[in-house]
Amino acid sequence: MRDERGMTLVELLAVMLIMSFVLMGITELYVSGVRAQAKLTASFNAQTALHVGMDKMRKDVHAACSQTAQSATSVTLSLPPCDGTNMVTWCTQASGSQYSLYRISGSSCSGGVKYAEFLTSGSIFTYLAPNITNTTPATGSYAVARLHVDMNLNAATPATAGENFRVVDDLAFRNSPRCTTGTNCPS
Repeated sequence: MRDERGMTLVELLAVMLIMSFVLMGITELYVSGVRAQAKLTASFNAQTALHVGMDKMRKDVHAACSQTAQSATSVTLSLPPCDGTNMVTWCTQASGSQYSLYRISGSSCSGGVKYAEFLTSGSIFTYLAPNITNTTPATGSYAVARLHVDMNLNAATPATAGENFRVVDDLAFRNSPRCTTGTNCPS
């Protein structure tokens, strides 16, 4: 009991130094976990938005009477009543080095509702005509016109190509003609 000297300054500094290394390691683990969670959340949200957009696009293409204009970056659809008054355009618009997918009522590509972002390319559409001729009846999966969509999404790190999420789909124009005039077509 008589020896109440306590700890020396050197001992206290040594303990503080060791504790700071331990706390720095714990802090680094926490920060890396928060960054990984933010990256996963951004990627999940972007993929979910893209799937919602693809579902809406699929419904529009299935219901469309025809496509009236198309390019690699946009497609304009004529929806029922098929008299040219109800037009919808799906297009990509640049936003820096990335692109966003929009649905616009009308035939221009301005304004509208953004359905997906973080696309790595704006050229995502390809129109595929039906594989019918005057002498061959329209049968099989390519009997109707299709809209081929090929999108790469990268929400986490745009410079890292290995983290892309790819969506490829052929959307059928259910209301497209299945046969032209000819011997195998019904009159």
